[in-house]
Amino acid sequence: MELIFSRSKGTVFRDFNKMMEHVEIPQLKASYIVHYDEQFPKEGRCQKFRLSLLDAKTKQKIGEELLDDKSPDTIKQFLISNLDTSKPIFIVTDFGTSYPKILEDVFGDKLLHQYCLLHLNKLIVNDFPRKTSISQELVKYRLLNIFYNREKEIERLAQLELEEREIIKNEVVYKAWINKVKNEFYRFVHELELSRRRKKENLEINSLDKAEKNFNDLFNELSSFDISVQTRLKMIKKHWKNLIMFHFVEEAPATNNSIENYYSTSLKTHRKKQFRTDIGIINQLQLSSMKRAGMFNEQKPTLIERFMAFIPFMSC
Repeated sequence: MELIFSRSKGTVFRDFNKMMEHVEIPQLKASYIVHYDEQFPKEGRCQKFRLSLLDAKTKQKIGEELLDDKSPDTIKQFLISNLDTSKPIFIVTDFGTSYPKILEDVFGDKLLHQYCLLHLNKLIVNDFPRKTSISQELVKYRLLNIFYNREKEIERLAQLELEEREIIKNEVVYKAWINKVKNEFYRFVHELELSRRRKKENLEINSLDKAEKNFNDLFNELSSFDISVQTRLKMIKKHWKNLIMFHFVEEAPATNNSIENYYSTSLKTHRKKQFRTDIGIINQLQLSSMKRAGMFNEQKPTLIERFMAFIPFMSC
């Protein structure tokens, strides 16, 4: 029979703290952390498909091809050609319906698939009419608030919504009022954005606990929302695992911003319809890659060249 020694509460607490200091919480590991996306330039009247993979850490291109189609088999072959499919991978994509099966077929149980949160936000915004009421605007921002901190906007809209309930009874007064307060609200949102830019801050991403709470609060009110909002909430619930994957992998991105920025600098939107041949598109992509590599920068004189400039007659 083992002896049991009594210990003070303070001793137990100190021992517990020491133990917790040495606890290592296992994190999911990924050999690759990459972005995948597609762009659709035109060769004359023929549609082309630009498939791209970008390293999330270095922001360097892993692989890129200009193809005549983007069938599942084509995408699979592109991924297999550019990545080691035997290694764990964290990959960010948009909400292309074919992606889950394609990625699962290629990577199997080594796959960690993250949907881009900014693409989700675009889908949410498109669920609402262009001319929204304050009540609709509030629901929209509550949806946007699931993954990103939009508490300030929600606080402002909640106050306006209380006013709207009374003013909406008078159609003439309401029409003037809604235009005025929405313009003021959009200015408020713009000022928040400018403030973040001045501070070099991004829009804050909510913690996993906060995201779950915000989603559950909305889902508990499911029947009170329009059908489009109900559909979006059900879609978020269905894909929840692929929307929160970034929380479990160190330094993993939640969005496809990096590859979107890469596209915007390597093949401008207005140029996507200007090319007549494959080689024209490929050359444009090559030129953009050369520019990013600094190959067009003015070549500076070497140390020996600067030294020789001071020797008489050598510059003649």
